Amino acid sequence: MKHKHVSTYFNSHRLFFIAVIFTLLLTIDCTKSTPVESETEINAQVGFEILEIMSAQEIITWKNLSSMTVEEFEAIELPTGWIKNQPREGEADSGMFARSPDETADGIFDDRELFGYLWRHVATVIETGIKLDDQVLLSGNRIRKYHTLIYNAGRTLHILTSPEGERYVRVSRDYGRTTDDPAIPDTWNLIQEVISEEMNIQLPNPTLNIRADNEDSFQGPVVF
Repeated sequence: MKHKHVSTYFNSHRLFFIAVIFTLLLTIDCTKSTPVESETEINAQVGFEILEIMSAQEIITWKNLSSMTVEEFEAIELPTGWIKNQPREGEADSGMFARSPDETADGIFDDRELFGYLWRHVATVIETGIKLDDQVLLSGNRIRKYHTLIYNAGRTLHILTSPEGERYVRVSRDYGRTTDDPAIPDTWNLIQEVISEEMNIQLPNPTLNIRADNEDSFQGPVVF
């Protein structure tokens, strides 16, 4: 039975396990929900995601909606066919997912109770292992999602620029990173821009998610 609800980003350095895991998928009995027509507001904080591997090129991202600590997240035991994304620190001051990827209207979300917590389908990975540079310092995944980021006036944006001039804004960081400074290929640039007024950035759908060697996540391309 569909149920109407309201309400948060992605993506996944453990995706190289996919080729092995997707052949061993398990089916979970859970009911789809249809929340009220309202955008999902999110805040910049540590977030938790689990990934349901449907195939080598289709991975569903479930974002936690329940109150949870890092320790509680690490204690979750997942069956075969599921993996954890590392805890992420959101970069934006706030933001929203307008809908779940498979829904046809804004404000409609697929919420499910999984492993004792409430989760929301916010993104679907549709392509993995995209080669981005000859030095193999960056890795790419393509994601379907309806995602807007909001940065307050005065914020410094960290922008990764491709050799073709496309711009990718830093969206999140690994909570447990050991370095703040990613290694950037010779043909790419990492720049900083201070914005003078509030900026809303609507990521494209699909979005290219670029991971650096320290698991910084840059997404886009964006124009501003």
